[in-house]
Amino acid sequence: MPRPRTRRCLGSERSVHVLVFRLLDPLRIESLHGSRVTDAVYHDLTRRFEAIAKSVLRRHHLLDAPWSPELGLWMVPFRMETSELGMDEADQTHAISHATSALVRDMLDAELGSAAAMHVDYRVGILRDESGTPEPARLFEKLSGSISRLDGIMGQPAVSRETFRDILTGPNIDFHLQSVISLSDMRTVGFEALARGPVGGPVERPDKLFAAAAHYGLRRELDLACVSAALGRAHRLPEPYWLSVNLGPDILDATLLRKLIPEPRAFRRRVFEITEHLPIAEPREFAARTNPLRRQGALVALDDAGCGFLNMSMVTDLSPNIVKLCITIIRRLDGRSSIVGAVRHTVERIRAAGAIPLAEGVETAEQLRLVKECGFELAQGWIFGKPKPVRDVLSAL
Repeated sequence: MPRPRTRRCLGSERSVHVLVFRLLDPLRIESLHGSRVTDAVYHDLTRRFEAIAKSVLRRHHLLDAPWSPELGLWMVPFRMETSELGMDEADQTHAISHATSALVRDMLDAELGSAAAMHVDYRVGILRDESGTPEPARLFEKLSGSISRLDGIMGQPAVSRETFRDILTGPNIDFHLQSVISLSDMRTVGFEALARGPVGGPVERPDKLFAAAAHYGLRRELDLACVSAALGRAHRLPEPYWLSVNLGPDILDATLLRKLIPEPRAFRRRVFEITEHLPIAEPREFAARTNPLRRQGALVALDDAGCGFLNMSMVTDLSPNIVKLCITIIRRLDGRSSIVGAVRHTVERIRAAGAIPLAEGVETAEQLRLVKECGFELAQGWIFGKPKPVRDVLSAL
């Protein structure tokens, strides 16, 4: 499948974006491991962070390798690119920053050991410079004030590791269900399970819940807990409705999920959504791991296509059953012929790949009209109703 025909930079032609990783207390590593190994640790961190930057920025144009102008600070200049769909800069920044933060936490765990790494606080963020210079030294000079005040992705969560483990092991993970609508007859065909932390707690919001998991290196455990809890809470969902659950690419594995869900019939009317927060290294190998699940009746969906790290070449390699076009794109459907034409073309390519196109974030009557016009088959969004607690949805069916 061909790639989008045109690519352009987000921001002005002179805009340079900088991915920043900063340790808040760079001498903390020396206090944890001693001065003799500090140089080696920083050398390894630079090498590992270069690999992270190449991974999360592979859709964009790298201008230089990671540069460390001072102890505990790394900068990667790049030009943020978009496709013909006109991707939103804030959405791209969010996806890149969150993916980088999660991978940096894994990197620190690997380099320092998880017991030591949990005491190392850091910030990850993206800054933008309009001077047009890609030279790291000049960028550091221009952005040093912003770097010191960087309010990016935070390294420390709102709960302790022990409290977070209690959340994972107890009946504390809550869910709301959001309707999935068939646009051919405007009927509900399924629901997406949206995880929440303990009601009223500091990680009730999903962004805080998953940020805490990333900090403690427990993303995999949280994903598994969410899948198990979602399937348990919604097991009474009657036919013909299906249930969609989100998980990271590292746990969408047939063997692992079959251990978690030993009853084969439990895979029927289940959709496993691959979140876009982390890049998928080997899409075709990953697709092969999902085939046993599909043979048991499960479906695989790509979430937020067009945002973060997903693109049409990955749609071809992964062969999903459903492709969800992200909310940023849908919000741009305001009747402009260029955007509508680009979205319609993308929908055609999704269908040609054998997948069902789903529009996320439909909020207005005009957006609903346009997603129908563009050829979407399924849709989600507040125009159909806000997510509701599982018990409320089940009682209404």
